[in-house]
Amino acid sequence: MGIISTPVTNFSGHYRKRASFSADLSQSTAWLEHLHLNITSINANGKLSKVQYQVQATYTPPCCQDPELVWTVSRPFNAYRRFRKQLLKNLQSGHACPAECKWLYTVIKNHFPKPNLLPIYSSRLVEARRQSLTRLLRTLQASLVNRGNQRCNVLVHSVSRAFATFIVGDNAQLPELMMTLSECSSDQSTRTSVTSFMSGCSDEEDYSKDVSPSRRFQMQRQQEILQV
Repeated sequence: MGIISTPVTNFSGHYRKRASFSADLSQSTAWLEHLHLNITSINANGKLSKVQYQVQATYTPPCCQDPELVWTVSRPFNAYRRFRKQLLKNLQSGHACPAECKWLYTVIKNHFPKPNLLPIYSSRLVEARRQSLTRLLRTLQASLVNRGNQRCNVLVHSVSRAFATFIVGDNAQLPELMMTLSECSSDQSTRTSVTSFMSGCSDEEDYSKDVSPSRRFQMQRQQEILQV
């Protein structure tokens, strides 16, 4: 089959191992293909040093007429730094990788916004961080749904679970999100796989203390599913 790689032009100067095969998306990554992410900066108290970076997520069910699911999760910059540390630990060399983990490791390591060593903050700094964090989350998402990367267990399982935990936050309704995916299939093995993935998310690092109390989560269809 043809060569497949994640199309991210911003980081094209870095080494990328390209897979020469393609595989179907696993249950742990398939739902990410229908997810749109954006990041905005939230400055509720007027202090730039207390800015929260809010993930705005929209999930569009792939094969049904359900409405879109929309939620937001706000975290300080330090929470993103801890997420970066976890990703680098998962992606570090040492595992047999048929995918582009080495390239992704380099991108996350070198293109993550630098910490501010001086207690000086500006709107320019906040915006630069927002743009960088947005690019990195979308790059990671693109790698996770890249069919050429599906044979790397580290990327498909450990990294995808960490990613899901981070973008969904401490909301207990993660199972409902995954039920939207499984609802489109009557295959019991698919449902079992989804359940296994959901339980694995709880093993990842806890970011709940970083989530802003003002975070909102809109999942009307999922409430209907639970009531059926």
